[in-house]
Amino acid sequence: MRDSKPPVRGKTSPYGFFVKMCYEEHKKKYPTENVQVTEISKKCSEKWKTMSEDEKRRFYELAQKDAERYQAEVAAYGGEEFTKKRKRTKKDPNAPKRALSAFFFFSHDKRSEVQAKHPDWKVGQVAQELGKFWKGLSEEDRSIYEKKAAEDKERYAEEMRTYKGSGGGADQDPHQVQHDQHQMIGVQDPDKGDEDEEDYQ
Repeated sequence: MRDSKPPVRGKTSPYGFFVKMCYEEHKKKYPTENVQVTEISKKCSEKWKTMSEDEKRRFYELAQKDAERYQAEVAAYGGEEFTKKRKRTKKDPNAPKRALSAFFFFSHDKRSEVQAKHPDWKVGQVAQELGKFWKGLSEEDRSIYEKKAAEDKERYAEEMRTYKGSGGGADQDPHQVQHDQHQMIGVQDPDKGDEDEEDYQ
């Protein structure tokens, strides 16, 4: 049975943040008017397509921060064991496992330590504590995890070359490929949806 609320909220794309802003601005401008979802979504899509990269930058920054929040919560909740429970859509099971960030490796090492000290803490609280520890790390200590991340990135790049060479990912969404390669949230095609969030159970 699926829980009423996932333990970790999915990531939101740059376009998702833009749509959210559009809705909020519309509600402020017309507080008594019933929101016509279809109409506003269409206007958001049209506007997004005409925006410059500079105009979109702040939404990419919001998405990147949300990706970091998500990664911290996943690491705090259970790391790799949690990601195995993800609901995958149109994803090749033979595709290489994405490279992990330095912070993810750090969280994997320290998560149990924080949970042992604070057994009553929720996932978000553990994630915040891990974030504080990470920011306070010396360059020497941080370099240990950055080295692991760099090695994992090389591993992923090599596996991806082999995977593509064998014809893998040919029918995959190019935005998803870019997301995997750069570990960033790509822009969801406005014609396919307004948010790039993932539901977990």
